[in-house]
Amino acid sequence: MRSKILSERQQRVLVSMKLLAAFWQRRLPAESTSRDEIEQLLSLEAAGLVRATFDRPLRERTGEFYIPRAIVLEVTAEGLSALTRAQRQQPGILGEAQGRRPARSSRGPKAGTRAESIPGPSIVK
Repeated sequence: MRSKILSERQQRVLVSMKLLAAFWQRRLPAESTSRDEIEQLLSLEAAGLVRATFDRPLRERTGEFYIPRAIVLEVTAEGLSALTRAQRQQPGILGEAQGRRPARSSRGPKAGTRAESIPGPSIVK
């Protein structure tokens, strides 16, 4: 089987999508201190695929700036759509099948969803 050779841009996109998929599977908010991941998260956040906060940049002794930490707060609807589209276009490209993570909402039921009585005759014995 001949494998398709990806361009440098396609490889960067693939790595970013894999990172997006990894954060989708994690319990959020989640922290990252890897410089490579933070660089990718900056791009994902700029594209609107995640919502994240970043620490202020620090300067190393060499004069180079870096961001020491990022906290991913959520994968946006656009991020989930991008993951779904990537998986549909090339099944298996992101690794294992991306299942939906369990809901973690601490909120009660949505307004207007409480049980209501069904109209009609009531039966009383």
